[in-house]
Amino acid sequence: MSQVLKLQHLAVNATKKQDWQTALQFNQQLLELKPLDINALNRLGATYLQLKKSAKAKQIFKQVLEIDRSNKLANKHLKRIKNKQNTNLPAFSNEYFIEEPGKTKSVELYRLADKNVLTKISIGKECHLQPKNRYISVCLDDVYIGSLPEDLSFRLTKLIKSGNTYSCRIRSCDRALCVVHLREVKRSKKNQNTNSFPANQIGVNTTINEVDESMLEDDIPVEIVHTDTDIEITFDDIQTLDD
Repeated sequence: MSQVLKLQHLAVNATKKQDWQTALQFNQQLLELKPLDINALNRLGATYLQLKKSAKAKQIFKQVLEIDRSNKLANKHLKRIKNKQNTNLPAFSNEYFIEEPGKTKSVELYRLADKNVLTKISIGKECHLQPKNRYISVCLDDVYIGSLPEDLSFRLTKLIKSGNTYSCRIRSCDRALCVVHLREVKRSKKNQNTNSFPANQIGVNTTINEVDESMLEDDIPVEIVHTDTDIEITFDDIQTLDD
């Protein structure tokens, strides 16, 4: 494993554990090797917010926009800082996304809904699976957002008809890509010896950047505390994928 990749994993894991001082250290080390790494810059900005250093966070997010003016994450944080915006805690735990071989799978959706629908979707939202003739539709609050791949749809439809049940939550989403996390909730007696998701066959593998985005995206709680010198911002939880 290269030094860059090693630091990426260490930085992401520190963020997942909310070990902010360690996350700060690894992201700074990574940026010494890759000064234009947008993922590392966004993590660093979020870490500064958690450490109540909003001025430094603002500077980092502006640096991201110098590299990528349309970066959704940096723009979103800067807007929240400017508007002194508060948000609610996500209604899910990081533990939901823990992989269990044969019982869980992260899957990229196809036949996506309009981008205006996708950009309003929050990480962690629970979805509903609706089996169709050739594929399974994924809906959020009765609104279609996409469908599972046909091979996976065919397999899960058979398992559902024979008694299995599944949960589905948004893992990452933007206007061009939506990934859901599927979990087997109940396995029927008939399917007792059948894994829902055979290894290395169906769905997509979760990359380091996908984990990164799902931690830093969308519903990140922000608490604004007024001081004489700065705006203090605290993240109670960090959940987001770069484009």
